[in-house]
Amino acid sequence: MIDYTGLNCPVCGKPFARDDDIVVCPECGAPYHRECYAQAGKCVFSDKHGTHAAWTPPQKETKSADTAENGAENRTKRCPRCGSLNSQNAMFCDHCGQSLTMNQQDVAGFPKSGGFPQNGFPQNGFPQNGFPQAGGPFPSGQPGQPGQPMPFIFDPMGGVNPNEPIGSVPAGDLAKLVQGNTQYYLPVFLNLKRFHRNRFNFSAFLFSGGWMLYRKQYKIGSVITAVMTVLYLISTYVSLNFSMPLLESLMQQQGISIDTVSPTYSQLLQVSEQLAQQPVQQILLFCVPTIIALVQIILMLVVGFNGNKWYLNHCIDKIEQIHHHTPEATLAAIQLQEQGGVNTSLAIGLLICYMIVFYLPQIF
Repeated sequence: MIDYTGLNCPVCGKPFARDDDIVVCPECGAPYHRECYAQAGKCVFSDKHGTHAAWTPPQKETKSADTAENGAENRTKRCPRCGSLNSQNAMFCDHCGQSLTMNQQDVAGFPKSGGFPQNGFPQNGFPQNGFPQAGGPFPSGQPGQPGQPMPFIFDPMGGVNPNEPIGSVPAGDLAKLVQGNTQYYLPVFLNLKRFHRNRFNFSAFLFSGGWMLYRKQYKIGSVITAVMTVLYLISTYVSLNFSMPLLESLMQQQGISIDTVSPTYSQLLQVSEQLAQQPVQQILLFCVPTIIALVQIILMLVVGFNGNKWYLNHCIDKIEQIHHHTPEATLAAIQLQEQGGVNTSLAIGLLICYMIVFYLPQIF
């Protein structure tokens, strides 16, 4: 008679108590709570019956004198999925490949729930919105072979539960709208709403309005892009028509050629003294490009610090609008797919325009 006390039910995942009503599969002997077996309707390992991967009762550990003498590891770590005993230092179960280093009560922050489908993996590994959770089933649907390391599992949700509310919308809907790089944005959005912790966005800092247009934030992205473009054009015009000619004139008065690779400190000091003697209007025009550059950097920092927050508000507003005008779930999912994601063609067009604006003054 096998003592199933302490083993986990393959359906509910709860360990068997001594007084539980337990039934076993007549073919492989896998134990279940009677209610769980009735709920599943069949043995969840039925597709593995007759193979080496079929469920087998855990083997009681036997200590031999040779093992003790050789200092072999005791097999005392029980797999939470199949109940097999493994080495105390084992990272994965030798029988089913289950990770033995995760907190099985709470994987990636989600309580363990749901039953097992026929392939032996929890149904909560693939939530209804189509995004696998962290610690869910393998992409190929098969566990790692005994004795081999587990394959890397990519989690597009970044460890966030798809049903977790972020603001007024579920994280799964945000993932459908964001689409690209969700493993970065979903945890950032959750921290923003739950802990009010922001994260600096370097892409938003470097590309500012272009990043916003790429992320389909067309209104604020157009405004920031227009402001940055106007500032650049003003800076270029003043630099080419006032600042550079004035600097060249002052340098020539000191006998410094434009082709001089590295003027001496004394020469630069004399040029600075001459510049300070110019009319105030000339000095202000000379400093305009520097002032504009500082304004641009400040604007880029503002976008970098607030980019994630603005993008989250944009996504929430967009999702609420879609659900308001499209209450049917399937049609709403289609709208999220079509209106979300990124605008790659616009980003390429902006890059081409930037190259033209940047290099055209240098050509003429």
